[in-house]
Amino acid sequence: MTPLQLRCALAVAGTLHFTRAAAEVGLAQSALSHQVARLEAELGAALFERTSRSVRLTAAGEALLPRARAVLAELDRLRTDVAAAGGAVEGPLRVGTVPTLADVDLAGLLVRLRERHPGVRARVVEQGSAQTVAAVAAGTLDVGFTGTALTEPLPGVSVQVLSTEPLAAVVAADDPWAGRSRVRLAEVAARPGVDFPAGTSGRRQCEEAFAAAGLARDVVVESSSAALLLQLVRAGAGVALLPAASARTAEGVRALAVVDAPVRRVCAVHGGAGASAAARAFLALLAERAPA
Repeated sequence: MTPLQLRCALAVAGTLHFTRAAAEVGLAQSALSHQVARLEAELGAALFERTSRSVRLTAAGEALLPRARAVLAELDRLRTDVAAAGGAVEGPLRVGTVPTLADVDLAGLLVRLRERHPGVRARVVEQGSAQTVAAVAAGTLDVGFTGTALTEPLPGVSVQVLSTEPLAAVVAADDPWAGRSRVRLAEVAARPGVDFPAGTSGRRQCEEAFAAAGLARDVVVESSSAALLLQLVRAGAGVALLPAASARTAEGVRALAVVDAPVRRVCAVHGGAGASAAARAFLALLAERAPA
């Protein structure tokens, strides 16, 4: 079994098309098909169901994907660690972040990382906290930034708490509450809400706080985009509970303190001792940072 075979299989799984997968890995289609066939022969199982019109993953193919990604990620870490032993930090850095990250100047950190280590190539994905934690634990992301309730577990990763803060009630600048400095959770519950989708960490922070207070809340619009939630607030669709910092620079909204607000914890999560050299360099910069 070779890294090339795994890369070929992942390319086919990602495109479900042998010609496009071959172009992705830079091989002729016949050569890619040969690599996949050799991998299937070694594993003793078909990874794909092929017809003249379609390609589909088999159960064996589905089982292979996470392990293949983890193996290739470990090989990348091996290469970068060997280079780092010689004084060069290089290779990929895969970062996941929540859309409401306002506590960290991520762009500034990546620029400083590039200045110190020109050989590092960073890729950033924006997604929910649970997805990010799972991806770091699986080795498909190197570092993640999460925003979760204080009691929410973060399994399988090393955790660095960056900040804690209560959520704020965000309303439109022309809202009747706009002249107030603070409100209570019961008042927020009495108005239509806009929030992150049910099941996400951002939503659970709010749901747990309302449930603990014995309050019901009517969420009229859900979105995974913090920017869209702010637009909805600005348009008068409802009240959002968000980190005050994420609303501070947004036009047309006001962030009000909530007396009995839920508290969110912003963390950096990573692979601990197994982190790549690029990840360790990034975490070192993070430790030096001034608050955003």
